[in-house]
Amino acid sequence: GSAAPAATSSSSAAPGPSSEELKALISSIPTKRDELYACEVEWEVALSCGALEERIRPWVSKKMEEYLGEDEPTLVNFVLDKLAARTAAAEVEAEVAKVLDEEAEPFTVKLWRMLLFEIKRAKATPS
Repeated sequence: GSAAPAATSSSSAAPGPSSEELKALISSIPTKRDELYACEVEWEVALSCGALEERIRPWVSKKMEEYLGEDEPTLVNFVLDKLAARTAAAEVEAEVAKVLDEEAEPFTVKLWRMLLFEIKRAKATPS
Protein backbone atom coordinates (compact mmCIF):
# COMPACT_ATOMS: atom_id res chain seq x y z
CA GLY A 1 0.00 0.00 0.00
CA SER A 2 1.27 3.43 -0.91
CA ALA A 3 1.76 5.89 1.90
CA ALA A 4 -0.90 8.58 2.09
CA PRO A 5 0.41 11.97 0.96
CA ALA A 6 1.25 14.34 3.78
CA ALA A 7 -1.64 16.68 4.51
CA THR A 8 -0.86 20.10 3.18
CA SER A 9 -2.69 23.04 4.70
CA SER A 10 -4.27 24.82 1.78
CA SER A 11 -4.51 28.57 2.06
CA SER A 12 -8.16 28.54 1.03
CA ALA A 13 -9.15 26.47 4.08
CA ALA A 14 -10.71 28.38 6.94
CA PRO A 15 -8.31 28.84 9.83
CA GLY A 16 -8.94 26.52 12.73
CA PRO A 17 -8.97 22.84 13.50
CA SER A 18 -9.73 20.29 10.77
CA SER A 19 -12.64 17.86 11.11
CA GLU A 20 -10.18 15.19 12.31
CA GLU A 21 -8.86 17.56 14.95
CA LEU A 22 -12.40 18.46 15.97
CA LYS A 23 -13.26 14.76 16.36
CA ALA A 24 -10.16 14.35 18.53
CA LEU A 25 -11.25 17.33 20.63
CA ILE A 26 -14.71 15.85 21.05
CA SER A 27 -13.35 12.44 22.04
CA SER A 28 -11.06 14.06 24.62
CA ILE A 29 -14.07 15.36 26.56
CA PRO A 30 -15.43 12.97 29.22
CA THR A 31 -18.95 11.60 28.70
CA LYS A 32 -19.49 10.43 32.28
CA ARG A 33 -21.23 13.03 34.40
CA ASP A 34 -18.86 13.00 37.37
CA GLU A 35 -15.69 13.15 35.26
CA LEU A 36 -17.18 15.82 33.05
CA TYR A 37 -18.33 18.01 35.95
CA ALA A 38 -14.88 17.70 37.51
CA CYS A 39 -13.22 19.17 34.42
CA GLU A 40 -11.72 22.58 34.81
CA VAL A 41 -13.58 25.14 32.72
CA GLU A 42 -11.42 27.87 31.24
CA TRP A 43 -14.06 30.54 31.67
CA GLU A 44 -11.89 33.36 30.30
CA VAL A 45 -11.73 31.53 26.97
CA ALA A 46 -15.41 30.57 27.07
CA LEU A 47 -16.53 34.12 27.73
CA SER A 48 -14.13 35.87 25.37
CA CYS A 49 -14.50 33.66 22.29
CA GLY A 50 -18.19 34.48 21.79
CA ALA A 51 -19.30 30.84 21.76
CA LEU A 52 -21.89 31.33 24.51
CA GLU A 53 -23.99 33.65 22.35
CA GLU A 54 -23.10 32.26 18.93
CA ARG A 55 -23.32 28.53 19.55
CA ILE A 56 -24.55 27.68 23.02
CA ARG A 57 -27.55 30.03 23.21
CA PRO A 58 -29.20 28.68 20.02
CA TRP A 59 -28.55 25.11 21.20
CA VAL A 60 -30.05 25.75 24.66
CA SER A 61 -33.03 27.42 23.01
CA LYS A 62 -33.61 24.41 20.73
CA LYS A 63 -33.27 21.96 23.64
CA MET A 64 -35.75 23.87 25.82
CA GLU A 65 -38.21 23.80 22.94
CA GLU A 66 -37.72 20.02 22.60
CA TYR A 67 -38.16 19.40 26.33
CA LEU A 68 -40.96 21.86 27.05
CA GLY A 69 -42.78 22.04 23.73
CA GLU A 70 -42.34 25.79 23.37
CA ASP A 71 -39.69 28.46 23.18
CA GLU A 72 -38.60 29.51 26.68
CA PRO A 73 -36.47 32.66 26.28
CA THR A 74 -36.56 33.34 30.04
CA LEU A 75 -35.13 29.92 30.81
CA VAL A 76 -32.57 30.22 28.01
CA ASN A 77 -31.41 33.57 29.43
CA PHE A 78 -31.30 32.02 32.88
CA VAL A 79 -29.00 29.18 31.71
CA LEU A 80 -26.76 31.60 29.78
CA ASP A 81 -26.56 33.92 32.80
CA LYS A 82 -25.48 30.95 34.93
CA LEU A 83 -22.69 30.20 32.45
CA ALA A 84 -21.67 33.86 32.28
CA ALA A 85 -21.45 33.81 36.09
CA ARG A 86 -19.12 30.77 35.88
CA THR A 87 -21.56 28.53 37.73
CA ALA A 88 -20.49 24.93 38.41
CA ALA A 89 -22.15 22.20 36.32
CA ALA A 90 -23.80 20.47 39.28
CA GLU A 91 -25.36 23.77 40.33
CA VAL A 92 -26.63 24.47 36.81
CA GLU A 93 -28.12 20.97 36.76
CA ALA A 94 -29.83 21.51 40.13
CA GLU A 95 -31.31 24.79 38.91
CA VAL A 96 -32.67 23.45 35.60
CA ALA A 97 -33.99 20.33 37.38
CA LYS A 98 -36.74 22.55 38.81
CA VAL A 99 -38.08 22.85 35.28
CA LEU A 100 -36.67 19.86 33.38
CA ASP A 101 -36.92 17.19 36.12
CA GLU A 102 -35.18 14.01 34.91
CA GLU A 103 -34.06 15.72 31.70
CA ALA A 104 -31.84 18.06 33.74
CA GLU A 105 -28.89 15.68 33.90
CA PRO A 106 -28.71 14.71 30.20
CA PHE A 107 -29.26 18.36 29.29
CA THR A 108 -26.47 19.62 31.55
CA VAL A 109 -24.09 16.85 30.47
CA LYS A 110 -24.60 17.81 26.81
CA LEU A 111 -24.35 21.49 27.65
CA TRP A 112 -21.09 20.97 29.54
CA ARG A 113 -19.57 18.86 26.79
CA MET A 114 -20.48 21.58 24.32
CA LEU A 115 -19.01 24.27 26.57
CA LEU A 116 -15.72 22.38 26.98
CA PHE A 117 -15.62 21.64 23.25
CA GLU A 118 -16.10 25.31 22.33
CA ILE A 119 -13.26 26.25 24.70
CA LYS A 120 -10.96 23.64 23.13
CA ARG A 121 -11.97 24.74 19.65
CA ALA A 122 -11.35 28.40 20.49
CA LYS A 123 -7.89 27.53 21.79
CA ALA A 124 -7.11 25.49 18.65
CA THR A 125 -8.15 28.31 16.33
CA PRO A 126 -5.58 31.03 15.69
CA SER A 127 -7.08 34.40 16.61
